[in-house]
Amino acid sequence: MMQNRYHHLSWLDGIELFEARLTVQTFSRHAHEGFAIGAIASGVGGYFCRGEHMVLPPGSLSLMNPEEMHTGRAHSEKLAYNMLYISQDAVCRRLGLRTLKGFREVTPKDHGLALVRALDGLSTALNAPDHPDRKLAIEESVDRALSTVFETHGRAQLRKPGRENQAIARVRAAIRAAVERGDEITLETLAGLVGLHPSYLIRSFRKATGLTPHAYAIQCRVERARAALVGGMGGAEAALHAGFYDQSHMIRNLKRQLGVTPGRIRVH
Repeated sequence: MMQNRYHHLSWLDGIELFEARLTVQTFSRHAHEGFAIGAIASGVGGYFCRGEHMVLPPGSLSLMNPEEMHTGRAHSEKLAYNMLYISQDAVCRRLGLRTLKGFREVTPKDHGLALVRALDGLSTALNAPDHPDRKLAIEESVDRALSTVFETHGRAQLRKPGRENQAIARVRAAIRAAVERGDEITLETLAGLVGLHPSYLIRSFRKATGLTPHAYAIQCRVERARAALVGGMGGAEAALHAGFYDQSHMIRNLKRQLGVTPGRIRVH
């Protein structure tokens, strides 16, 4: 069984993610300096907060404002959840906001499991081996989680994407060039290239292309791997050539985008 893990992102505003995998552990009455944003992945959790005993089944959210006192415990034999810790200033910086109103409800419904999936995606990105897109994947996962929770439950109004055709064309070219060179790609670097806020860049890029910058980078890597395989390169070498962290990473993405594994590619 996976053990608890605590990730501190020193390069990303000190944001932290706690991957909780609990059995009998309990948490005494405490509070956090910043927001605590969590989602129950499996099992049943609970705590005492705002004068109430609350029970959280799978798919439930736990949204704590800064300095909100609460306890914590597992109500089932096993409990798994992801909890994101972030200061108010960091939220404003990451989303391009001047002020925040905070959360009204502690345990609102997660319609469509959007935040559950966003935090699970962040967990996956943090636990992936090092590769050129790792920071970009983490940055996008953080943005997805924060945008989802603060728009839906924090009454935040994010800037709507406009028509940034020239900027998006430059970003696409920069991603393609970085993939070819094997350079690290980060959201901050791409945003700085065109003078856009990183969160706004993700929304604008998605509106223009239908993909996020990270998804576009993966598409470029898939095409590079396909060309290498067609050219006779072996699977492991093609994965390295395209910038995937291993052959299985390449195979998963080839299948998602091309519908085949390397062994099913035929050259006539």
